[in-house]
Amino acid sequence: MSPRMGRLLRNPVVCAIVLCAPVALAADADIWKIAPSPPASWQSGRIADLARRRQAVAAEIGPNGILILHAAEPRNYSGDVDWPFRQENDFYYLTAIGQSGGTLALIPGAETVREILFLPPSNPAQETWTGHLLTAAEARAISGIAEVWDARQYPKFLEAAIPASKPIFDEATSGPGAQEEPPPIPAGEARELGAIAAGNVTLYMITSGSAAEYGRELEFAHKLGALAPSLAIKDIAPALAKMRTAKSAREIDLLKQAVAITAEGFQRAFALAAAGKPEYEIQAQFELTFLRRNAHWGYPCIIGAGANATTLHYETNRDTIEAGDLLLMDAAAEFDGYSADVTRTIPVSGKYSRPQAEIYRLVWQAQRAGIAQLVAGHTGAAAVRAVNRVLGPGLLRLGLVTDADNAQQIRVWAIHGISHGIGLNVHDSGAGELAPGMVVTMEPGLYFRADALERVPRTPEYEKFIAAVRPAFERYKNIGVRIEDDVLVTGGKPQVISAAIPSRLEEVEAAIARLHKALKSSPLP
Repeated sequence: MSPRMGRLLRNPVVCAIVLCAPVALAADADIWKIAPSPPASWQSGRIADLARRRQAVAAEIGPNGILILHAAEPRNYSGDVDWPFRQENDFYYLTAIGQSGGTLALIPGAETVREILFLPPSNPAQETWTGHLLTAAEARAISGIAEVWDARQYPKFLEAAIPASKPIFDEATSGPGAQEEPPPIPAGEARELGAIAAGNVTLYMITSGSAAEYGRELEFAHKLGALAPSLAIKDIAPALAKMRTAKSAREIDLLKQAVAITAEGFQRAFALAAAGKPEYEIQAQFELTFLRRNAHWGYPCIIGAGANATTLHYETNRDTIEAGDLLLMDAAAEFDGYSADVTRTIPVSGKYSRPQAEIYRLVWQAQRAGIAQLVAGHTGAAAVRAVNRVLGPGLLRLGLVTDADNAQQIRVWAIHGISHGIGLNVHDSGAGELAPGMVVTMEPGLYFRADALERVPRTPEYEKFIAAVRPAFERYKNIGVRIEDDVLVTGGKPQVISAAIPSRLEEVEAAIARLHKALKSSPLP
């Protein structure tokens, strides 16, 4: 995919031109379902949503604070080809700008200009290769930020607000390849910034996270800290993470759209998964659906057949599906930056075998117990306890643990966490006490890898455990089951926003049978 296409996927103005108009339904409209057009709030509510977020940040940093956020930098894939561009989440959260080269500055203590968006000026030579750069007018229409300045003015802006930063920019703009002198910043704003600089300024940036993503910020904070030891530099990431935890009504609409697109992808997978097909053909069905609905994958598709279902982040997707396999599919769409996260495990032959069904029913019952705990005021720990209260007795009944209350024994088979927030990241902000507006996953799983008992600690206690469970383990070896749904925390009962994708065993088998039958007379839309 070109860098331009990567930008288009998160450019609301451009995307508005190509709204996902409903495709003509196939002959059997009661069978084949397609995702609806995007919600009206996608465009109509954007400016107000962004303004509320920036106001909340301004209140957080106060009149003596200055916030600086940078857009993501392109990452090279091969020579002159970049990876598809994806915007830095917090920058996108506050601007909805989906291109590189930008900087956002918030100055709550200023009298006139309190928000400035810096963007690269038009560059016809570059645009010949990588496409259109946003004009100031387009950026205003997307973000609602009135002041859109030339990105070359950013060093002068920061020098006026934080004079100690000048040597850093002098170093960057001197020597071979130095750029021409940037346009001056307006005199009135320069005086305002000078007055702010004379006070007790605190600079807010992202100063945590990986160097691969935030190397520029980390380096700048380090240099500025050495030049001005008395200057307070604070990490804004925790505050932004907290703000992003509970979603606005519009964000929930976008997540539901991502889920609807995901559901269409799962319908295609249910219909077309069959023995003899390579896993990547099922991956292609998801990615086809995502792209034709103006979305993208929220994370690389996991399509694991048979023993591959026991690898949590199996992404090779190159093996051939065999008769009798379970097919674990962890795949979801990202729409305008908001990612769903859904997993289903289906029987390729249309019916679960008895061992497969025993594990599947246990995981499904555990998931239902976990979902019931996703209510305001609870914590993730309550869901874990509820899930284990189902898994422990179930595993004991199947001969896979010797003590239903032993969390360590349960963890031999249930090897990962069961819930996380979703949003602008597929693993988004969301921890601690649940509150209305949070959208989280519930995803218990059981995995019986062929080498599972070899990885258990060799203590006397575990040796007894291994001897006791080995006969049952041989019955379930190479089975992997995960069931994952996306759940909106409300003021009352949890709302499973991915409930339209069949998950109960009988519903899965019925859906496969119904879709296989429909394929004979009614092609997929």
